[in-house]
Amino acid sequence: MYTKHHLYFKLRQRWHESFALFVSVTITDNKQVDKTGKGNKQLIIGLDFGAAFTKVVIGDKRVRYAVPFDVAANSSNHYLLPSILGINEDNSCTLVSSSDSTSDTASLKLPLLDNTYSENDLLSISAYLALVFRSSREWLLTRYTKRYGRYQIEWRVNVGLPLVNTADHKLTDVYNKLLHNAWVISVLPGAVTLNRVRQFMKADATAFDAFPAIYKAKIIDDEHIATLPAVAAQVYGCAHAHTEIEGLHLLIDVGAGTFNIATFDCGKSNTDDMVCSLYASAAESIGVYYLLKRRYENLQLSDNVINLFKDIPDIHRFSLAHDLTDKEIKFADTLYSGDVAKQINKVLDETKELYCPDSAFWESGVPTVVCGGGSHLEILENIQHSFENKPSPHKIQTISFAVPDDLMVENLPARSFDRLSVAYGLSFPVNQITHAFSKNTQNDARSMKQLP
Repeated sequence: MYTKHHLYFKLRQRWHESFALFVSVTITDNKQVDKTGKGNKQLIIGLDFGAAFTKVVIGDKRVRYAVPFDVAANSSNHYLLPSILGINEDNSCTLVSSSDSTSDTASLKLPLLDNTYSENDLLSISAYLALVFRSSREWLLTRYTKRYGRYQIEWRVNVGLPLVNTADHKLTDVYNKLLHNAWVISVLPGAVTLNRVRQFMKADATAFDAFPAIYKAKIIDDEHIATLPAVAAQVYGCAHAHTEIEGLHLLIDVGAGTFNIATFDCGKSNTDDMVCSLYASAAESIGVYYLLKRRYENLQLSDNVINLFKDIPDIHRFSLAHDLTDKEIKFADTLYSGDVAKQINKVLDETKELYCPDSAFWESGVPTVVCGGGSHLEILENIQHSFENKPSPHKIQTISFAVPDDLMVENLPARSFDRLSVAYGLSFPVNQITHAFSKNTQNDARSMKQLP
């Protein structure tokens, strides 16, 4: 007769035996891409997991690579991977293109943003990220075989979170678990399936003892998967890419799910190193999806037709499609415009009062970088133009910047580096990003608060 301890031990032993058998029978399916060679090389995957699109930039010491995705090859920008998980007839998971999306296609990230996620949502996200990790590594090590084929790659992962402070936050813990699980799945042989993801979600650290050494060596430690505020990484990337104008800057990023704002200072030190100071920042869930939801609600239209993965129609096309006037659409968006303007005003006011009261840019206009897929929507462009004509301290001057010299990217559409700016910033070592802000107000609770 078994005691509870004996029964637990037997069940645990059977799980490990079946798991070891699973690994051994699938080992022949794997195609090795991380080749063992004469030396080690550290590479950093900068992952920007967006509500509509995911972007990846892989960083080496002196060069960075924007990762294109085959499933996005037919779109205008093949560096934008739709945040959609496809399921094949054999239950294997796959990445899919925007053309395969419909109004019924759900964003993987939105449930995380509004805290309504279920266990199935987490399984889908982990499966999707596993495919992103696997695809990104395989692309780089195939495209640059001669450069990296002789090395044993030491992978690091930096991921941006829609927070201004990732410490002690529930979402940080959720991300860390999803990312580690996704990485493990991505380095193992065989197809990615939801059942397989579920199995690993329930496993503890000792389960990996059953792995053959060749796969166990590919699992990276938890401390090598870093979660950072996306806005901090984006500020670092923008400052690194653009230093023609030194001093106070404003960053506005309009994503599908979030609206991020930050003020920062950038320039060059006496040793020609980039110096950056993050001042005030805010991350709000009032991105394009929120704009459209409020528009449909205010116009008493069904929001079942919203599709974040295809081009959002401008106001005129939207009005024609719904037999409305342009004026009616703009009136429906009035409250949203007010919310956005209020957040920008608060960040600028806080910056002038607490951090940078004497900048000459308060009178001439704060140099402003406007980023994100939603930044080209007419309503956001109108908000931008209104701030260009405001008096101090709310006056801005919009600036643009070229693709950074250290970023390897081919056939990138004009004026679209901003879509890669978060992933680009995340492709730098964590200590460089944190050191850039080490002597500023980033750790000051006043600058890291969520603005109401």
